[in-house]
Amino acid sequence: MIKRSIHTLSILYILQGSFFKRLWLPLLLQFLFSSLVYYYQTHFFDYQVPLSASVFTLPGIALAIFHGFCNNTAYDRYWEGRKLWGTLIWQSRNIARQVLNLSQVPLLEKQAFIRLVIAFAHSLRHQLRYEDPYGSMQRILTPTQYAAVVQHPFLGLQLSQTMGTHLADWQQQGLINGWEWQTIDATVREIAYVQSACERIANTPIPFAYFVLLHRTVYLYCFLLPFGLGTTIGWVTPIMATFVSYTFMALNEIVDEISEPFGTAENDLPLTMLSDTIETQLALLSQQTFTPEIRAKLPANIIQ
Repeated sequence: MIKRSIHTLSILYILQGSFFKRLWLPLLLQFLFSSLVYYYQTHFFDYQVPLSASVFTLPGIALAIFHGFCNNTAYDRYWEGRKLWGTLIWQSRNIARQVLNLSQVPLLEKQAFIRLVIAFAHSLRHQLRYEDPYGSMQRILTPTQYAAVVQHPFLGLQLSQTMGTHLADWQQQGLINGWEWQTIDATVREIAYVQSACERIANTPIPFAYFVLLHRTVYLYCFLLPFGLGTTIGWVTPIMATFVSYTFMALNEIVDEISEPFGTAENDLPLTMLSDTIETQLALLSQQTFTPEIRAKLPANIIQ
């Protein structure tokens, strides 16, 4: 995710977040093609393609409406992912507070339980980004806990199950009463719900047919545009056609990127920062320390 202050003048020329690095080649081709069309229409060909600027109004409106639909759908997925990870942070703090307030449970057992919560947040991040989670698990969990979850095919499920097992053991030993067990177990259930909701977003993308239709229509519209503008605005045709093309193509890229909000692209959710927030706060709250992971070196205004 890009995090930087917005300045009226600098935002007009910065490249970060503008998708220009991805689009410079098609935009260059658009400019050259538009220049070629205008030159040949005005210098060589007596026959003019029967297209005018007004012809592009109706398909332009339809394309803008379709673009808006796809953008809203993609942003809904991004927004829901953002809310789910906010819920995970809230419920992680909540369960840590609940466990640490159990007066009969030894501190070491409370700390072991909170390690499971921290490990759950990191395991969900790795799962959503299709990364190997076991380096983080080995760093956070105790050797006994790590041995119990290592190579488990459903790591997040196993961690939440282990939390429930801890609660059941405490109740059986008389360390917590039935009301305390139900209260903490309800929080574990909320954490497990966040995982399933994130999996729903990750495993059910926007139908591919939408992207096929959107990209084909945008590129066809943009490369037909010079034929309608050449006889209307003259030599400005290549500039205007390239500008309109950049708008539509950049919107395509935004829709593609935020429709999968859990990745590592510049505009995706900063899952690493969010899971590190959970780790830092819960470790401090439970008086524990962990060896920090070595993060990739990123620009100061990029958070993952």
